[in-house]
Amino acid sequence: MQHHETRQIPTSCILEPSHRLRENIDEERLGALADSMAASGLHQPIGVRGPLDGERFEIVWGHRRLLAAVLLRWPEIEAKVFPPDYDPLLAAVEENNVREAMTPMEDARALARFRERGEPLSAIARLWRRSAAWVGERLALLELPRDLQQAIDDQELTLSVARALGAIDHESYRQQLIDEAKRTGAKAGTVDIWVAHYRHDRERIVQNHMTVEAIVANRENWKLMVPCELCQEDYEYTKTRSLRCCVECMDAVAVLIEEAAARAAAANGLPTP
Repeated sequence: MQHHETRQIPTSCILEPSHRLRENIDEERLGALADSMAASGLHQPIGVRGPLDGERFEIVWGHRRLLAAVLLRWPEIEAKVFPPDYDPLLAAVEENNVREAMTPMEDARALARFRERGEPLSAIARLWRRSAAWVGERLALLELPRDLQQAIDDQELTLSVARALGAIDHESYRQQLIDEAKRTGAKAGTVDIWVAHYRHDRERIVQNHMTVEAIVANRENWKLMVPCELCQEDYEYTKTRSLRCCVECMDAVAVLIEEAAARAAAANGLPTP
């Protein structure tokens, strides 16, 4: 952390952040913060760098606290003042991660700014104290269609559901599935079935030979069947469960099932399976 001093700064002299990580400011939460600051004051100073020209400063963290202070018409606000060369992007990321976790899309956009500066993936991972794989997964969110990015931003879809829906390249049908996933709280397994059905009928869908309503109606009658890994019978995907275990344990489970089936058959006078 670079050297800094803490002092009162006129709110009129503080510039908007050049690297704003949060695209949206929740007005209700901002109002609640202003009420809290009016009642009990500022508990944590904001961070600024400067002076940049004359007595102007750029805020590097605590943007919502500054906005709340402006709402309250505070002439000054307590701030930690860092030198003009203090890295505002890294400072903002560190502060947001410490005080309030960013949404996955906010993470992705911030990471992209590091990439735009030419930072290698390994260096970004170290700065964020995350794995390179995590950084890559977050950056991949920026390749999703805008409607899915917005749903992630609004915390209406999980990442796994949004990634699965990213395979739907028919915009109106994808939006219908997004709405349905929000309404029903669909999990990734259910969405995988929707995607499999879409791929099955994709050519007709893309060539506009099917309306969205017809697609949905057809999907209700379409079932993804998978074989049970033990009895080898086909079942609907939704009626199966995944079991992750080593080969030795899987073999042991299979033996136990075979023994149980043999006992049940003997008890009912049926041929041993």
